[in-house]
Amino acid sequence: MPSPAPHSFYPPSAKELAAAAKDLLGLQRGLTGERALIGSSYMDESRRLSSYLLFYWPVSYAQTQAMLAMAGFSLEAQKIRILDLGSGPAPCSLAAADFLRASHPASQVEITACDRSMLALESAKRLAEASGFEMKTISNWDASSTKIPGGSFDLVILGHLVNELWQDRSDRLDRRFAFMEDAFSRLAPDGVLLVLEPALLGTGRELLGLRDRLVASGKRILAPCVRNAPCPALQAPGQTCHSDFAWNPPAMVRELGLRTGLDKELVKTTAFVVGAGNDQTVMNEPIGPGPGTLPGMQHPIDRKKNIWRVVSDPMLNKAGRVRYLLCGKSGRLPFSAKQGMGFPAESIFFSLRRSDLIVLDGPEERESGLGLSAATRIEKKQV
Repeated sequence: MPSPAPHSFYPPSAKELAAAAKDLLGLQRGLTGERALIGSSYMDESRRLSSYLLFYWPVSYAQTQAMLAMAGFSLEAQKIRILDLGSGPAPCSLAAADFLRASHPASQVEITACDRSMLALESAKRLAEASGFEMKTISNWDASSTKIPGGSFDLVILGHLVNELWQDRSDRLDRRFAFMEDAFSRLAPDGVLLVLEPALLGTGRELLGLRDRLVASGKRILAPCVRNAPCPALQAPGQTCHSDFAWNPPAMVRELGLRTGLDKELVKTTAFVVGAGNDQTVMNEPIGPGPGTLPGMQHPIDRKKNIWRVVSDPMLNKAGRVRYLLCGKSGRLPFSAKQGMGFPAESIFFSLRRSDLIVLDGPEERESGLGLSAATRIEKKQV
C-alpha cells in the first residue's frame, strides 16, 4: 500500500524531533485520549497542524485507499469530482484522487475541500497542486452550521468528522444521520460515500448505529460488510467492529511512533463505504438467533461456499483452539481450529488476519460456532 508523506522534509535535528514528538502526543491526547480538542479549531494552530502532517496525514491517506480498495471502487470518466467535508489538509481526498488516477490516468480529478481552518486548507491546496490535482477550497465551513456545497459528486468523504459533530448533545445521532443523508444526496448515480472514524469503542459503536440507519433506509454497504442487515456487533455491550490493514509507514511516522509509543504498524479504522443506489433487497431483519441457529447467528448456516469477513485478531481459548470472529449473512460467530490436526486448510486458517474476505466451504458446526475439519476449504478473496 502506498505510504506517502505530505511533502518532503529536511532531516530534522534531535531537538526538532523531540519537539515534534511532544506536539504529537498533545494532539493524540486531544483527539483520541481525553478528546479535549474535539470540536475545536485545532488545525488553526501551526504546531498542531505540523504534527498532523507528519504523522496522521499518511495514516488517513492509507485508511482511505484501503477502504476504497476493499469496496472495489473504480471510475472510468473524463472528469471525477470529489467532495471532502471537514477535509483538514486533505489526506483523504488526495488519497482517493491518487487511487482513482492510478487505474484511469486519463481522468481529470477535481476536489472540493471544505474545512473551518484556512491554515489546513492552504496546506491542502499546495499538496493538491504538487500532485497535479485541481482543488477548490471552501474555508470557514462548519459542518454543524454551514450548508453542504451543491452539485453532483462521484465520491463524498467524511474523514474523522462525524464523531466531532454535536458531541455534547443528546440528539447527536439524529443530527449526524440527517447530516450523512444530506451528504449522501450529493452523490452521482454511481458515486459512493466514504465514512472514516477512529477505531475506538465509543465512536465505533455510534458509527455502526448510524450505519444501521442507512441500511434500514435502503442504502447499499459496499465495504467492509458482506450483507446489508443490522450490525451484530451492536447486540452485546462493549463490542464494536473495525478494519485494519498492513502498510509500510513513512520513516517519519516510524520515528515519531517510536518516540511517542503510538503504534502505527497497522492502519486501523471503523469505516464503511456506501453506494449511491438504493438496495431494494434490504430487509429489516430481526436481531438475534432464530430457531435452530448457533449462538451469535441470525440465520441458519448454508455450509456451501459462504462469504465471510474476518472481524477479529486470532484468539487462543482454554482448550488450545485458535479462533477468529467471522461476519457474514448468517451473523457474527467464531471459527476455530487446533494446530497440528493436519487438515488441508490448516495453513490458510492460521494465516488469516482481521479484514480478510474469505469463501468458506464445508465448515464443521460446533456448539460454540464453526470449526475447521478435513472437509473444510478456505479461499482468500482479493477484496
